[in-house]
Amino acid sequence: MNFVNNGMNKLFDVLLAPVAAWPALAMVLVALVTAVWALLLFKAATNQKKLDVTRDRLFGHIYEMGLYQEHLSVVGRIQWALAKANLRYVSLTLPALLVLLVPMVLTIAQLDSRYSLRPLAPGEEAVFSVTLAEGAAADLSGVRMAAPSGLQIKAGPIRDRATGSVAWRLAVSEASEHDVVVWNGEQELMRYTVPVGGKLPAVGEKGRTDWLHTLLYPGAPELPSNGVVSAASINLPDRSTKYLGVRLDWMVAFMVFSLLVGLAIKDVLRVSI
Repeated sequence: MNFVNNGMNKLFDVLLAPVAAWPALAMVLVALVTAVWALLLFKAATNQKKLDVTRDRLFGHIYEMGLYQEHLSVVGRIQWALAKANLRYVSLTLPALLVLLVPMVLTIAQLDSRYSLRPLAPGEEAVFSVTLAEGAAADLSGVRMAAPSGLQIKAGPIRDRATGSVAWRLAVSEASEHDVVVWNGEQELMRYTVPVGGKLPAVGEKGRTDWLHTLLYPGAPELPSNGVVSAASINLPDRSTKYLGVRLDWMVAFMVFSLLVGLAIKDVLRVSI
Protein backbone atom coordinates (compact mmCIF):
# COMPACT_ATOMS: atom_id res chain seq x y z
CA MET A 1 0.00 0.00 0.00
CA ASN A 2 2.91 2.35 0.62
CA PHE A 3 3.86 1.91 -3.05
CA VAL A 4 0.36 2.96 -4.15
CA ASN A 5 0.26 5.89 -1.73
CA ASN A 6 3.70 7.14 -2.76
CA GLY A 7 2.68 7.03 -6.41
CA MET A 8 -0.59 8.89 -5.76
CA ASN A 9 1.16 11.43 -3.54
CA LYS A 10 3.67 12.24 -6.30
CA LEU A 11 0.92 12.41 -8.93
CA PHE A 12 -1.13 14.90 -6.89
CA ASP A 13 1.98 16.87 -5.94
CA VAL A 14 2.74 17.38 -9.65
CA LEU A 15 -0.90 18.13 -10.53
CA LEU A 16 -1.35 20.69 -7.76
CA ALA A 17 2.11 22.28 -7.89
CA PRO A 18 1.09 25.25 -10.13
CA VAL A 19 -1.90 26.18 -7.91
CA ALA A 20 -0.92 24.80 -4.50
CA ALA A 21 -0.73 28.32 -3.06
CA TRP A 22 -4.47 28.74 -3.76
CA PRO A 23 -6.34 25.79 -2.19
CA ALA A 24 -9.73 26.84 -3.62
CA LEU A 25 -8.34 26.99 -7.15
CA ALA A 26 -6.57 23.68 -6.60
CA MET A 27 -9.91 22.10 -5.66
CA VAL A 28 -11.46 23.38 -8.90
CA LEU A 29 -8.55 21.90 -10.86
CA VAL A 30 -8.95 18.51 -9.16
CA ALA A 31 -12.71 18.61 -9.83
CA LEU A 32 -12.06 19.34 -13.52
CA VAL A 33 -9.53 16.54 -13.94
CA THR A 34 -11.71 14.12 -11.97
CA ALA A 35 -14.79 14.95 -14.04
CA VAL A 36 -12.88 14.30 -17.28
CA TRP A 37 -11.47 10.89 -16.35
CA ALA A 38 -14.68 9.81 -14.61
CA LEU A 39 -16.80 10.64 -17.67
CA LEU A 40 -14.37 8.90 -20.04
CA LEU A 41 -14.29 5.79 -17.85
CA PHE A 42 -18.08 5.86 -17.57
CA LYS A 43 -18.35 6.08 -21.35
CA ALA A 44 -15.93 3.19 -21.88
CA ALA A 45 -17.66 0.94 -19.33
CA THR A 46 -21.28 1.44 -20.48
CA ASN A 47 -23.30 0.70 -23.58
CA GLN A 48 -24.11 4.28 -24.48
CA LYS A 49 -26.83 3.48 -27.03
CA LYS A 50 -28.77 1.23 -24.65
CA LEU A 51 -28.26 3.77 -21.91
CA ASP A 52 -29.81 6.50 -24.08
CA VAL A 53 -32.85 4.36 -24.86
CA THR A 54 -33.34 3.31 -21.24
CA ARG A 55 -32.96 6.87 -19.95
CA ASP A 56 -35.48 8.18 -22.50
CA ARG A 57 -37.99 5.51 -21.45
CA LEU A 58 -37.38 6.40 -17.81
CA PHE A 59 -38.17 10.07 -18.35
CA GLY A 60 -41.06 9.13 -20.64
CA HIS A 61 -42.72 7.16 -17.84
CA ILE A 62 -42.22 10.09 -15.45
CA TYR A 63 -43.93 12.48 -17.86
CA GLU A 64 -46.66 9.88 -18.42
CA MET A 65 -47.39 9.79 -14.70
CA GLY A 66 -47.94 13.55 -14.76
CA LEU A 67 -50.47 13.23 -17.57
CA TYR A 68 -52.49 10.41 -16.01
CA GLN A 69 -52.15 11.25 -12.32
CA GLU A 70 -55.92 11.19 -11.83
CA HIS A 71 -56.27 7.63 -13.17
CA LEU A 72 -55.07 5.32 -10.41
CA SER A 73 -55.09 2.12 -12.46
CA VAL A 74 -53.04 3.75 -15.21
CA VAL A 75 -50.66 5.29 -12.67
CA GLY A 76 -50.11 1.85 -11.13
CA ARG A 77 -49.18 0.41 -14.50
CA ILE A 78 -46.85 3.33 -15.22
CA GLN A 79 -45.15 2.94 -11.82
CA TRP A 80 -44.44 -0.72 -12.57
CA ALA A 81 -42.98 0.21 -15.97
CA LEU A 82 -40.99 2.98 -14.31
CA ALA A 83 -39.54 0.56 -11.75
CA LYS A 84 -38.45 -1.85 -14.50
CA ALA A 85 -36.88 0.97 -16.52
CA ASN A 86 -35.04 2.15 -13.43
CA LEU A 87 -33.67 -1.35 -12.80
CA ARG A 88 -32.49 -1.57 -16.41
CA TYR A 89 -30.76 1.79 -16.06
CA VAL A 90 -29.01 0.70 -12.85
CA SER A 91 -27.90 -2.57 -14.43
CA LEU A 92 -26.37 -0.68 -17.35
CA THR A 93 -24.49 1.77 -15.11
CA LEU A 94 -23.34 -0.74 -12.48
CA PRO A 95 -20.21 -1.86 -14.41
CA ALA A 96 -19.11 1.78 -14.69
CA LEU A 97 -19.64 2.34 -10.97
CA LEU A 98 -17.41 -0.65 -10.21
CA VAL A 99 -14.71 0.64 -12.58
CA LEU A 100 -14.86 4.12 -11.01
CA LEU A 101 -14.74 2.84 -7.43
CA VAL A 102 -10.99 2.35 -6.97
CA PRO A 103 -9.72 5.57 -8.63
CA MET A 104 -12.43 7.60 -6.88
CA VAL A 105 -11.50 6.18 -3.47
CA LEU A 106 -7.84 7.03 -4.11
CA THR A 107 -8.80 10.57 -5.20
CA ILE A 108 -10.98 11.15 -2.14
CA ALA A 109 -8.22 9.82 0.13
CA GLN A 110 -5.78 12.31 -1.41
CA LEU A 111 -8.18 15.23 -0.99
CA ASP A 112 -8.91 14.26 2.61
CA SER A 113 -5.19 14.15 3.41
CA ARG A 114 -4.65 17.61 1.90
CA TYR A 115 -7.80 19.52 2.86
CA SER A 116 -8.83 18.12 6.25
CA LEU A 117 -5.59 19.04 8.03
CA ARG A 118 -2.61 21.32 7.45
CA PRO A 119 1.05 21.19 8.46
CA LEU A 120 2.29 22.96 11.57
CA ALA A 121 3.61 26.51 11.48
CA PRO A 122 6.52 27.96 13.48
CA GLY A 123 5.34 28.68 17.02
CA GLU A 124 2.73 25.91 17.03
CA GLU A 125 2.83 22.77 19.15
CA ALA A 126 1.61 19.22 18.66
CA VAL A 127 1.50 16.00 20.63
CA PHE A 128 3.20 13.04 18.98
CA SER A 129 2.66 9.55 20.36
CA VAL A 130 3.57 5.98 19.51
CA THR A 131 1.95 2.76 20.64
CA LEU A 132 4.11 -0.33 20.86
CA ALA A 133 2.95 -3.78 19.85
CA GLU A 134 1.78 -6.04 22.65
CA GLY A 135 5.01 -7.95 23.03
CA ALA A 136 7.21 -4.84 23.04
CA ALA A 137 5.03 -2.76 25.35
CA ALA A 138 6.05 -4.57 28.53
CA ASP A 139 8.94 -2.20 29.21
CA LEU A 140 8.61 1.44 28.08
CA SER A 141 11.39 2.85 30.25
CA GLY A 142 13.90 2.94 27.39
CA VAL A 143 11.67 4.66 24.82
CA ARG A 144 13.04 8.07 23.86
CA MET A 145 12.98 10.55 20.98
CA ALA A 146 15.75 12.31 19.11
CA ALA A 147 14.69 15.63 17.53
CA PRO A 148 16.60 18.18 15.40
CA SER A 149 17.42 21.70 16.53
CA GLY A 150 14.38 23.30 14.87
CA LEU A 151 12.00 21.14 16.89
CA GLN A 152 11.85 21.33 20.66
CA ILE A 153 10.57 18.61 22.96
CA LYS A 154 8.51 20.64 25.41
CA ALA A 155 7.26 17.68 27.46
CA GLY A 156 7.72 13.95 27.62
CA PRO A 157 8.21 11.18 27.26
CA ILE A 158 4.93 10.45 29.03
CA ARG A 159 4.53 6.70 29.32
CA ASP A 160 1.17 4.96 29.60
CA ARG A 161 1.89 1.36 30.50
CA ALA A 162 -1.81 0.43 30.39
CA THR A 163 -1.98 1.13 26.65
CA GLY A 164 1.69 0.69 25.77
CA SER A 165 1.96 4.24 24.43
CA VAL A 166 4.53 7.02 24.83
CA ALA A 167 3.84 10.70 24.03
CA TRP A 168 5.84 13.92 23.60
CA ARG A 169 4.76 17.54 23.16
CA LEU A 170 6.71 19.10 20.29
CA ALA A 171 7.13 22.80 19.50
CA VAL A 172 8.15 24.05 16.05
CA SER A 173 10.68 26.89 15.95
CA GLU A 174 11.89 26.75 12.33
CA ALA A 175 9.88 26.71 9.10
CA SER A 176 11.09 23.43 7.63
CA GLU A 177 10.26 19.74 7.92
CA HIS A 178 11.91 18.00 10.85
CA ASP A 179 12.78 14.32 11.12
CA VAL A 180 12.36 12.73 14.52
CA VAL A 181 13.57 9.28 15.50
CA VAL A 182 12.00 7.14 18.22
CA TRP A 183 14.31 4.74 20.02
CA ASN A 184 13.87 1.99 22.56
CA GLY A 185 17.30 1.71 24.11
CA GLU A 186 19.62 1.22 21.14
CA GLN A 187 16.85 -0.09 18.86
CA GLU A 188 15.42 2.35 16.34
CA LEU A 189 11.62 2.00 16.36
CA MET A 190 10.57 4.48 13.67
CA ARG A 191 11.35 7.70 11.86
CA TYR A 192 8.78 10.39 11.18
CA THR A 193 8.93 13.70 9.31
CA VAL A 194 6.92 16.31 11.21
CA PRO A 195 5.10 18.36 8.52
CA VAL A 196 5.87 22.07 8.81
CA GLY A 197 4.88 24.72 6.28
CA GLY A 198 4.23 23.75 2.70
CA LYS A 199 1.13 24.48 0.65
CA LEU A 200 -1.05 21.41 0.05
CA PRO A 201 0.98 18.39 1.17
CA ALA A 202 -0.61 15.08 2.11
CA VAL A 203 -0.65 14.87 5.90
CA GLY A 204 -2.41 12.65 8.41
CA GLU A 205 -2.84 12.29 12.14
CA LYS A 206 -2.92 8.56 12.78
CA GLY A 207 -0.81 5.81 11.28
CA ARG A 208 -1.54 2.12 11.72
CA THR A 209 -0.12 -1.06 10.25
CA ASP A 210 -3.23 -2.45 8.52
CA TRP A 211 -3.33 -2.02 4.75
CA LEU A 212 -6.82 -0.49 4.53
CA HIS A 213 -5.97 2.33 6.94
CA THR A 214 -2.74 2.96 5.03
CA LEU A 215 -4.68 3.15 1.75
CA LEU A 216 -7.34 5.54 3.06
CA TYR A 217 -4.91 7.86 4.87
CA PRO A 218 -1.95 8.37 2.52
CA GLY A 219 -0.51 11.26 4.53
CA ALA A 220 -0.42 9.42 7.86
CA PRO A 221 2.84 8.20 9.43
CA GLU A 222 4.08 5.09 7.61
CA LEU A 223 4.54 2.02 9.77
CA PRO A 224 5.91 -1.38 8.72
CA SER A 225 3.42 -4.23 9.12
CA ASN A 226 5.85 -6.31 11.21
CA GLY A 227 7.39 -3.47 13.21
CA VAL A 228 7.50 -2.87 16.94
CA VAL A 229 5.31 0.25 16.65
CA SER A 230 1.64 -0.65 16.05
CA ALA A 231 0.31 2.93 15.86
CA ALA A 232 1.56 6.51 15.73
CA SER A 233 -0.32 9.81 15.84
CA ILE A 234 0.20 13.57 15.81
CA ASN A 235 -2.53 16.16 16.32
CA LEU A 236 -2.36 18.59 13.39
CA PRO A 237 -4.42 21.78 12.91
CA ASP A 238 -7.59 21.72 10.81
CA ARG A 239 -7.44 23.33 7.38
CA SER A 240 -10.12 25.88 6.54
CA THR A 241 -10.74 26.84 2.90
CA LYS A 242 -13.01 29.54 1.50
CA TYR A 243 -14.52 29.44 -2.00
CA LEU A 244 -15.49 32.94 -3.23
CA GLY A 245 -15.73 34.01 0.40
CA VAL A 246 -17.82 31.02 1.49
CA ARG A 247 -16.26 28.47 3.84
CA LEU A 248 -17.07 24.93 2.70
CA ASP A 249 -16.10 21.46 3.83
CA TRP A 250 -13.77 19.95 1.26
CA MET A 251 -16.13 17.07 0.47
CA VAL A 252 -19.01 19.45 -0.25
CA ALA A 253 -16.78 21.61 -2.44
CA PHE A 254 -15.48 18.60 -4.38
CA MET A 255 -18.96 17.20 -4.97
CA VAL A 256 -20.38 20.55 -6.11
CA PHE A 257 -17.50 21.47 -8.41
CA SER A 258 -17.07 18.02 -9.95
CA LEU A 259 -20.84 17.76 -10.58
CA LEU A 260 -21.03 21.20 -12.20
CA VAL A 261 -17.94 20.55 -14.33
CA GLY A 262 -19.21 17.11 -15.32
CA LEU A 263 -22.57 18.47 -16.45
CA ALA A 264 -20.82 21.26 -18.36
CA ILE A 265 -18.44 19.03 -20.33
CA LYS A 266 -20.40 15.78 -20.80
CA ASP A 267 -21.70 16.90 -24.20
CA VAL A 268 -18.21 18.00 -25.27
CA LEU A 269 -16.92 14.51 -24.44
CA ARG A 270 -20.06 12.94 -25.97
CA VAL A 271 -20.95 11.01 -22.84
CA SER A 272 -24.50 9.98 -21.99
CA ILE A 273 -25.27 9.56 -18.31
